[in-house]
Amino acid sequence: MRKPAAIHEGDTVGLVAPSGRFDPQRLARGVEILESWGLRVRCYEGAKPVRYLAAADRIRAEWLEAAFVDPEIAAILAVRGGFGASRLHTFFDPAVAAANPKAFVGFSDVSLLLNRLVQEAGLVCYHGPMVAADLPRLSEAARERFRRFLFGEPGWWNGQGREVWRSGTAEGRLVGGCLSVLVTTLGTPYEIDTRGAVLFLEDVAEKPYRIDRMLSHLRHAGKFEEVAAVVFGPMLDCDGGGGTRLLREIALEVLDGFRFPIVFGLDAGHGSDNVVLPLGCRVRVDGEAARLELLEDPFA
Repeated sequence: MRKPAAIHEGDTVGLVAPSGRFDPQRLARGVEILESWGLRVRCYEGAKPVRYLAAADRIRAEWLEAAFVDPEIAAILAVRGGFGASRLHTFFDPAVAAANPKAFVGFSDVSLLLNRLVQEAGLVCYHGPMVAADLPRLSEAARERFRRFLFGEPGWWNGQGREVWRSGTAEGRLVGGCLSVLVTTLGTPYEIDTRGAVLFLEDVAEKPYRIDRMLSHLRHAGKFEEVAAVVFGPMLDCDGGGGTRLLREIALEVLDGFRFPIVFGLDAGHGSDNVVLPLGCRVRVDGEAARLELLEDPFA
């Protein structure tokens, strides 16, 4: 796997909206935060939004490619998720990222692009906060962890989950993201590869029967056959009022017959402080302590 370098004070970060429309005021607040850390900011914008998309597909793909190619851009931060990343597959070539490795951070809908770059470009990508969607709402402590991550400083990692749903230990490369988004890759050339992987899954405001359906879909597609472990995020508002007990019941029924460890409640994704997850890096799941441990440095 290719690993990008951490960034430094004075570096320029590129802000790209590969998916949905965003709130300009929230983006401005996110930019203020980045600049307060001593970073220069370049926003790829100016095109007319199209319905719920930040711009036309080809333009959004051109923004992303330009950010990877530009030698002055040290890292690429997604502005917001929403919908639209899947529409870039036709226009964006992962070889561009492979030839110009740099940190690319986002989550939610953007997890489609992150996992594709991990698989096709062999590039470690980072499931983490987005500039307009997350930086303005995060606590000071969470923002400081994100800053430490970007600059490669100690103290950014938090791999502690809340509950053990199935005990055991396992190691593998980390993949995954938003459950409802990843399921859409099945049967396409961009299907997520879970073989030997620690699979992270999170989502927000999905009814319990939909969680059941999506996990069942992944099982029928063979995505749990060779997985090393499964780690869930907080799954905000996905329990239908039934608490984590209901989600645990669903997960253990769908994943019955497998022996891999299952941990719930990692502080990443929607409804969390969104600790950064380095997709493509090797991790260990401690299914006794409900903990995810990094086995390698996320940066070069």
